[in-house]
Amino acid sequence: MKKKLLVVIMIFLYSCNGSVNDCGEVYTKYEKDGEYFLVINLSNQRPNNGEDPGGEILADAKVNKSIYDSKKIGDEFCFEN
Repeated sequence: MKKKLLVVIMIFLYSCNGSVNDCGEVYTKYEKDGEYFLVINLSNQRPNNGEDPGGEILADAKVNKSIYDSKKIGDEFCFEN
């Protein structure tokens, strides 16, 4: 029983080991209360297999000023999870 539990824990830890990147195109940028945000369109990174994906998938990314200034609309941006 202990070996099975150990194997399950090792599989879980191994599967969570690497970082996952979600990338998309900078859709727009905005500043609010002295903080900087990029709006990322993630829908063009999802395969739709000929089906309607149901609309755009947008996500806000809070970034520092240097990243904000370096990114232009249409540039690629990746989240690190």
